[in-house]
Order: sequence, then structure tokens, then C-alpha cells
Amino acid sequence: MADIKTIQKYLPQHLWKYALKFDIPEEFLEEDPELITLILESKAIDTDEEKQNWLNLLLLMTEQQISKLREILLKERKKLQEIEEKYERKKLEIKKKYLMKWQKMWYIKKIKEIQSKEAEEKAKEEEEAEKILEML
Repeated sequence: MADIKTIQKYLPQHLWKYALKFDIPEEFLEEDPELITLILESKAIDTDEEKQNWLNLLLLMTEQQISKLREILLKERKKLQEIEEKYERKKLEIKKKYLMKWQKMWYIKKIKEIQSKEAEEKAKEEEEAEKILEML
């Protein structure tokens, strides 16, 4: 089974600590680290127990079965990426929508502030004009 140095050599850094939980066949880690990564990152194989079962089965599987497993896991990864991208687009749409509303509210508030200041200035000017007329 793989040790920490082998794990660090073949797997991405974000999986090093997680991979230590498992008994990973060293020959598969060396020959096919991508498949090990796919298994460890899989959402469909959700429990650690299930992941360990798949890692154990690798030694018993034929090349065709391993190929099919890889195909399934790659398809899963692709679908999850598509879902994530769709989710991000929706999130951006919602942010834009609320940003536009917020900007509109801010714009209206600023206009009201300006109108209020203009009304105050106009009232002061009228008051000053009346005082000047009274002096004359």
C-alpha cells in the first residue's frame, strides 16, 4: 500500500492528507494516478468505505472494467462541472439583477438628496431676496 512519499509524488496536493485514510494499491498509484484521483474526488462514491471498496477492487478488475470505471468517473466530473458553471451563471444573473435594483435605489436616493438641497438653497435665496427687498 502507498506511503506518504508515493502519495505526494503522484497525487495532487489537495488530496495528500485525504489519501492517507485509504489503503491505495501502490502499483495503481504509480501507473494510473488519474484514476485514483477520480475515485477520491468522486461525489457519486460518497463514503470513505465505498471509496476504499473501489480501491480494493482495482486489483481484481480487468482492463475493460477499469476503462469503464474511468469513463463513468470522467463523465461524472464533466457533469458536475457543467452544473457548477450553470450555478455560477445563475448566481451572476441574480447578482446583476440585485445590483441593478440597488443602483437604481441609490440613484433615486441621490436625486432626492439633490432635490432636497436645491429646495433648501432656493428657500435660502428667497429669504435673502426678501431681506434685501425689506432693506430697500
